[in-house]
Amino acid sequence: MNGEKSLEPINILLSREELLFVLNALQSDFIPGLDPDPQGELTLAQETFGITVAGRALRARELARQRPGGEVELHTALLTMVGVCIYSQNVLFAYHWSGNATLPTRYFGHIRGNDIVAHTRPDEVLHLFSLLPDKAQLADQVLAVCQYADVPSAPPLEFSAPAELFAQVRQLAGAGEAAKATNLLVGNDVAAETARTFVDTLAHAPKVSILQTVKQPGDGTVQKRDFTLLQNGHQAWLAIAAAEPDAPLRIKTTSGAEIRTLLTEWL
Repeated sequence: MNGEKSLEPINILLSREELLFVLNALQSDFIPGLDPDPQGELTLAQETFGITVAGRALRARELARQRPGGEVELHTALLTMVGVCIYSQNVLFAYHWSGNATLPTRYFGHIRGNDIVAHTRPDEVLHLFSLLPDKAQLADQVLAVCQYADVPSAPPLEFSAPAELFAQVRQLAGAGEAAKATNLLVGNDVAAETARTFVDTLAHAPKVSILQTVKQPGDGTVQKRDFTLLQNGHQAWLAIAAAEPDAPLRIKTTSGAEIRTLLTEWL
């Protein structure tokens, strides 16, 4: 080993019970993405037995070891990954709906110091943790989760709209009322061509991604940002929420390069 940070992710896949074992060892009981047991509520005895077996499984996989005194020592990489998710300074939550999907694909990114960890859910009882080399790879993973594909280059389009108007237009377009949605935007001072192009994206079951970031720059403040990504194969739009409450959304065509830049800045 030369001490340099790996350029490839380090991945560890845990069962739900194994994650609970690690959380118990770290004196925590929750991280984002930990859902109730799919089998329903367990008795205390059932949960204790499951965690005990999980500890043995972690030892068998050499992700934990038992010291002579009986204490359990976790593998350094595992300790880092789950610890960063518990005590992260900067966080990214991504929720992606493909077409008319009812449930989203979820992605959780956590940063603490120089450690960057992605937490995904390949199955309802599995948790995949990935220690990433840099923010660029985090941004690339988010774009992959959002199924982002570059669209043909075209003149940039942009407008502002209150969140309520944005929601009304999405509802009308999704219900097949494209003309009404377009007229509603035009009636609120949006250029006709911009309104038609935006509504066309909404009217064809677009892929929808909601991204939220929380950043603690170290000066005692907390910066929260969120935006919605809409894609239909011909256009990709960002609806960016302003930092000020009740300020209108900034809605604009976008590119993969711009999304990567925003994610890097916001984290």
